[in-house]
Amino acid sequence: MSLGDFWRLPYLLSTYGGSAFLLIYLLALVLMGVPVFSAQVLMARGSHTDVPGVVALWTRNKPHSRFWIFGAYATLVGALLLLSAYAVIASWSLAYCMRAVFGGLPGASVAQSAVHFVTFARDGERGLGWLLLFVLLLVATTARGLQRGTEPVMRTLAACMLGVLTLLLVVTIWQGPASGAARHLLYFDPAAVGARGVLEALYQAFFSLSLGTGVIVALASHLPARAPAVRLSVIVIVASQVIALAFALVLASLMPGVGLEFSAGVQRVFEVLPVGVKPVWTMALLFILLAMISMTTGIGLFETLVQTVSHRARVPRLQASVYTGVLVAALGLMAQNAFGVLSSWRMFGRNLFDWFSLISTHWLIPITGLMLCVLVGRVLARRRLIEAWSPYRDEAGMATFALWHGLLRYPARIALIAVVAYALGALDLIEAIWNP
Repeated sequence: MSLGDFWRLPYLLSTYGGSAFLLIYLLALVLMGVPVFSAQVLMARGSHTDVPGVVALWTRNKPHSRFWIFGAYATLVGALLLLSAYAVIASWSLAYCMRAVFGGLPGASVAQSAVHFVTFARDGERGLGWLLLFVLLLVATTARGLQRGTEPVMRTLAACMLGVLTLLLVVTIWQGPASGAARHLLYFDPAAVGARGVLEALYQAFFSLSLGTGVIVALASHLPARAPAVRLSVIVIVASQVIALAFALVLASLMPGVGLEFSAGVQRVFEVLPVGVKPVWTMALLFILLAMISMTTGIGLFETLVQTVSHRARVPRLQASVYTGVLVAALGLMAQNAFGVLSSWRMFGRNLFDWFSLISTHWLIPITGLMLCVLVGRVLARRRLIEAWSPYRDEAGMATFALWHGLLRYPARIALIAVVAYALGALDLIEAIWNP
């Protein structure tokens, strides 16, 4: 479950036709999510190396191999910029989690809550402390390695998130608002979807599964060489989306009108939840859940970068974690001060935080996600993919491979092209030309 699932999925369901949007979203997960996710697992499993190393293993002696390796490094740049902007949001999450638990959040009105949040976001000194705490937690988690540090911590956080979410779900069902929230989120209105709704479903599916950040490749690189790529991918995708939909139901139950409230962006989470969610202890649980989601997403991105620093610089994990932490803290501090002392610095109307988010989520990550799909679906030899797929050439296995490879070559690639075009603003351009 990603931060986008926390606030964006409920908003999309409320805005684009409820269950009509959900059907398109689920179709995107099947036709794009499963093939691309499993392709990255297939490439990485058993390699025990970083993202550029995985791509190099598969493209060695191939034409334009340097181009594909360059794409792997572009993926890491996108992940670094995303994590730098994400560190700011995560620091807000940690701060609001503590304040919610100890009753330090104003709850009189949304206007008062918004003023409180803006004041906090512009306070560079307090923000620096929370930012450094987030980075130190990342460094401490990844310093011991994937199997002794990252994986146990992520499993623990996942179990805690599941426990908190289950408690909130039981409360909402017991108290009664869950049925009304389900009707609000899952109403069926195909007319509300439109072209933008379809593209939003593809875009949400892409980022919900982190298909272009390198996280899947980094985490899958330590799987056994014959781990079932498709089966594992389906299990992960189904589990993550069930949790995301359960949370959307909880949020809509605790705060009616969630779609309208979150339309302005992720900052509305910190402005609306302290006022809109009652009783106070449920609001505190939501911020605890938000903090844990921030940590798991941050650990995944950080692990991807640490692996690369460790392999490329040939340094121990602790040293690589510290180097990466210093870099993320420096860039995160720049993004954080875009709301404070650097707020006057703007380029084309955007501050540093906006540029970090734009370059990562609208340019590098979608484009490199498409590149990985093209690499596996079009460039790599079919014979080599079959050998990696299964050592047994039985009829059922070949039929399954043909279906998977066909999905990767056509619907998944077309969907990713649409994601890239939408992220680059193609729909906005078409609408501006069509309706001047």
